[in-house]
Amino acid sequence: MLAVVLLAILAALWLIWGPVGPVLYLAGLFNSLWACIFALLAVLLLALSAVVSVPVLPVLLGYTLITWRRQSPRARLSLLLGTAAVGGLVVPFVISFTGLTPRPLDMFARGVARYVKTHADIEGIQAWLGTFDPNEFRSRDMILEREFANAEQPAAMAALKANWATVRSDDKGHLTVRLQLCGSGLMWHWGIAVGGKDMPTPPSDFSDFGEQRFFLAPGAYIWLTTD
Repeated sequence: MLAVVLLAILAALWLIWGPVGPVLYLAGLFNSLWACIFALLAVLLLALSAVVSVPVLPVLLGYTLITWRRQSPRARLSLLLGTAAVGGLVVPFVISFTGLTPRPLDMFARGVARYVKTHADIEGIQAWLGTFDPNEFRSRDMILEREFANAEQPAAMAALKANWATVRSDDKGHLTVRLQLCGSGLMWHWGIAVGGKDMPTPPSDFSDFGEQRFFLAPGAYIWLTTD
């Protein structure tokens, strides 16, 4: 009986979350280009499986409902598990569009957030930013940027081993450090931006080469771009 209950719980979770979200979460958690390439290949394979599953799912549901009374208990369990397995490739996509569960990219961002919070100290980065004079990053009407090598970065963020880290001031004199954590010219780039605790997370730009942004902590967000 316990095994049946556990199977029912797993089947329900599979129907709600499916495989895509967890795969992308792990890719973000490892913050590795190779992990993301593997995840994208897995997502493509799962997407093809989902396309095939769309016409199969109603047929399987119909067959289960029509033959339910004639089936043995073991056959009923097999039908339910089979239906749940196929449904898990389709239903989570539908649910995610309703906003009831996170989108696949939201899951990726959650994985990146966990990686960042494990390897960095956001408040420590903000304290480091506070040691600079914003006027150092302005020259008349120009806004200057300064790139910091890994050896120049504070311990609060050096463990992230970012591809690059730049500090700049906005037109109001607020400093922000922007780091690229990973990415290549062939696919996504992603990283974090950290400013003062009152800095809001800007809205995402959903244009072809726009930047999507996800809240990380007060005054910090994750950015993701495909350019």
